[in-house]
Amino acid sequence: MKEDKIEQMLRAMEHPEEFTDEELETLFQDQEVRDCYEAALKAEQAFAARRQQPEQQTKVVAMSPRLWFRVAAAFIGVLMLSGISYAAISHLITMDSKPKVAITERKPDVKKVKKTYGIEAAPTKQAPVIYNNVELQQIMQYIADGYGVKVEFKNEATRTLRFYLQWEADDTLQEIIDKINHFEKVHLTLNEDTIFIE
Repeated sequence: MKEDKIEQMLRAMEHPEEFTDEELETLFQDQEVRDCYEAALKAEQAFAARRQQPEQQTKVVAMSPRLWFRVAAAFIGVLMLSGISYAAISHLITMDSKPKVAITERKPDVKKVKKTYGIEAAPTKQAPVIYNNVELQQIMQYIADGYGVKVEFKNEATRTLRFYLQWEADDTLQEIIDKINHFEKVHLTLNEDTIFIE
């Protein structure tokens, strides 16, 4: 609800003589304005009932219209914050339920790569794998095993090209392809579960 509607409602409660009947009717046709108005009336009735209790009369302080405005504004603020919180939590819950893993986001299976080659050829969070002067064919075999994809060389001469490549643990398959594509003599493309090398 816009702040100007809230201010109009509170002003109408304090000084209804300043509004025409049509203006009041139009203002209170809005459901949110009516809800806020009812909440303010209930609060006022609760304070009035408390003032009428004899043992509580010494503790009750008369509330000025300005104080009523602040109480109503605080109440409306709490309602708005609770609505925003509810929306944020529902958004997080729906985002969490969506599937997050696609073939380009799979992380390498370190045990599988170790078993195949007898060495650790997949990165961990503590240490990336660094290929220094290693043939592209060997690098791509490690990456294919780690991400569970196939590699197809369209140009046989690219198999023996030597590269320097740093494979980080949080690199997606597409990020690795992009790193290798920065070199002039080779071009990689990913098509479903196969990497084509030209």
